[in-house]
Amino acid sequence: MTTVAVAGGSREEILELARLSQIEFKNSVKFKVFDVEPDIDHEETWEYIRCESQEDMVRQTVKSVVNQEADILLKGGVQTHALLKELLKKEHDLKTQELLSHVALVNLPALDRQILLTDAGMNIMPTEDQLEQIIHNVIKVGKAIGMDHPKVALISSAENYNPKMPSSVLSKALTERFKDSLEATVYGPLSLDLSLSKTAVEHKQFEGPIQGDADILVVPNIDVGNVLYKSFILFGEAIMGGTIVGTKVPIVLTSRSDDVESKLYALKFALMQVTEGKTVGGRL
Repeated sequence: MTTVAVAGGSREEILELARLSQIEFKNSVKFKVFDVEPDIDHEETWEYIRCESQEDMVRQTVKSVVNQEADILLKGGVQTHALLKELLKKEHDLKTQELLSHVALVNLPALDRQILLTDAGMNIMPTEDQLEQIIHNVIKVGKAIGMDHPKVALISSAENYNPKMPSSVLSKALTERFKDSLEATVYGPLSLDLSLSKTAVEHKQFEGPIQGDADILVVPNIDVGNVLYKSFILFGEAIMGGTIVGTKVPIVLTSRSDDVESKLYALKFALMQVTEGKTVGGRL
């Protein structure tokens, strides 16, 4: 049984998610809801814990993870910064990496595989050292969900090195840092089309270690990541789900604008990280 702790979870959209999860995961996932609001569940869909205040709600939610009573954290009706502030307190010892980052699992109908996208939701303008950590984080996630030796594309506007283009400079430096890596192939600068389209590779006669078969896309900053994330959803009909990684448990940050399908997809992604793909396996 995998337990999901939800901060501010007594809401209709979370209740719908919990009900669908019972069906999807054959009652192998349990929801533990912490809230100051009254319990809206009348069918014993979840375990409800009444809290005295927002601070108490966040504190009890994080404590459930610290005490190993929960395996995944899910944000309900609570501010992201409030949840992360409590979770990252030193006394909880929940960080496993120096830098936390956002990783999204992307299911694009145009592709015959799933890919990962990072960092489209947390680090604004990462330095070279921070991008190195972001890459380490996403490689770890990739391996947890079954990517044996992922191909990591460092996204820029072109595949040719341009010293006047910051993303190109960063990509070249990071490619050098990872050149001896046995865990993954990390390469850039690389344009989006050459990262994902074999047709583009053929047309451009591009030769390189990644030829339209990237497993992971790493963006140079949050602006590029955010635009790419939303473009995949709006125009690529993608289903996407993201988690914050770099802690002992995955943190699922759902948005109020996300539909229940996206929320369920994000939860599946978190479960894959917790169970190394054994619970949901393969493609979602």
